[in-house]
Amino acid sequence: MESPFDRHPEFIETDNRRFRGFDPVNQAFLEAKYETLLPENLVRGRSVLDLGACFGAAGHWALSKGARAYTGVEIQPGYATEARKMLGLWGDRARIIQSDIRTFLDETPDGNFEWVVAAGVLFHFLDTKALIDQMCRVSEVSVTVETTYPPSMRTRKSESGLALIEFVRDQEVNLAGGSNSMVGLSASASLEALDLLFDQCGFSKHEKQLTFPRTADTVIYDQRLLGETSLPLRFAARYWRVSDRASNPTLEDGLARGTGTQRSWEEDPTYLDQTEEIKRQALATQKENETLGSWKFDEDVARRFNEIALREIPDYRRVLDLVVSVVERVDKADPSVLDVGSALGATLRSLYEAGFRKLYGVESSLAMLDRSFAKATLIHSSEFPDHEGPFDVVSANWVLHFMTISERESYLVKIYEGLTPGGILILTDKVSSSPLSHELYYEMKRRNGMTEEEIAKKRDQLEGILTTKPLRWYFDTLETIGFHSVEVINSNAVFPTMLAYR
Repeated sequence: MESPFDRHPEFIETDNRRFRGFDPVNQAFLEAKYETLLPENLVRGRSVLDLGACFGAAGHWALSKGARAYTGVEIQPGYATEARKMLGLWGDRARIIQSDIRTFLDETPDGNFEWVVAAGVLFHFLDTKALIDQMCRVSEVSVTVETTYPPSMRTRKSESGLALIEFVRDQEVNLAGGSNSMVGLSASASLEALDLLFDQCGFSKHEKQLTFPRTADTVIYDQRLLGETSLPLRFAARYWRVSDRASNPTLEDGLARGTGTQRSWEEDPTYLDQTEEIKRQALATQKENETLGSWKFDEDVARRFNEIALREIPDYRRVLDLVVSVVERVDKADPSVLDVGSALGATLRSLYEAGFRKLYGVESSLAMLDRSFAKATLIHSSEFPDHEGPFDVVSANWVLHFMTISERESYLVKIYEGLTPGGILILTDKVSSSPLSHELYYEMKRRNGMTEEEIAKKRDQLEGILTTKPLRWYFDTLETIGFHSVEVINSNAVFPTMLAYR
């Protein structure tokens, strides 16, 4: 079947985006895109509004497929001039308006177009809701959107399926002529967020989302094959006006109008459940404070520490070896290394035996320091020794979980600030986990000769002293502080070892 671009290749040949390295525009690309966004059976006989028209290729496609009329809105004069010239073959059925999208929509009457398409446009605006409200207002039948997933969702920093709108500092838009983009602050909305906003305007979908074809010539905005993400860069969805659905008010509108659903603090089940949960948490916290365990890093523990570590810490020797392996790969002669919670200096000893000499250990227990490996700079303190830094590598294994959550966060900030640019953190902590994972941990202790009584006693001793957080908390906290490339390099039962870079 002949394509609309076979007889009019100028829509491709004029497009400066054909020279970009990522998703260059070609005929197969445009055909795959518009067959998805503007299928003949839906645009035939209808008026089409194209927001962000660029060279007007969407207009040529829609009119070739039987659209009654086409209006394209384009802010850049270079694009608008070329689009108007090339669409001249359609006479008064096609028009290009050089204008910013907000102004055009503000001046357009309600329901003035049957079919509205916004391809590669929505993520150039900060106020996603305001633009969707206007698109829905001027559309009599349907709105089709092609846009980007929020970056944190594509990189798995945010869970998929969230109704998320994320601000993006360096969003790009192609510039007419040449080979440049403009970069600036914008916002990107997930599919679930768009569903909520369109529903609020009385629009719904017939299908979850539109699917672009994927072949060697038409890999449309897709990085999944590169293994970088489980989501494509862009997605598309089509929303239809539902005439019998009333708009759900926003909280802002509800307060202004005095309308909307209300909840009773005294009767609503949601509030009652929350109140009971808060009471339970308060009682649990009180109980923890009243029943703190008796574990201390005293003389008795220091005397038996090697035995305790080998018997009770999963992969103890393996993690010590991992620290040495990481330090050996630092691209610097004799890097400076700090071991936080250095205890008897097992990590420092391993590093010394591997040939490293700029070694530091910080330990809050004098009993431990008195028995410690001594061929390193040893510091008696519960604070981070920033006066000795900066350090190329900091290891903090089996120590931060003895701090409160706020102390833990503060200490991680100090570690970040105490690292050289590109410096490495090696972190092992006990994390929150399922009963099954904890049972696997206890099984390891049993294999190492601990009795049920000893296991129970140690659990009671550590009650309220060793506090855990989920693994996700560590990833989120480290990345919020500024660490990057956070990953797990070893894990056994409930003790993951993480690697992170400043």
